[in-house]
Amino acid sequence: MVRTPPTCPQCPTRPMLWKDTEHMRSDAPDRWRWYCSGCERYWEPTATQKREYSYGTP
Repeated sequence: MVRTPPTCPQCPTRPMLWKDTEHMRSDAPDRWRWYCSGCERYWEPTATQKREYSYGTP
């Protein structure tokens, strides 16, 4: 199942957030953040989002 990314809680137009994997390392595969191209802010994913968007839903 393909999940749609969350939307930006800051922007009035509510664009989808991008999964920024720039700082991922092989020893820490879940070290990523959400990025909004509208307001250029980063958001820390919730524990549920990390589980679902890092490894996929069961």
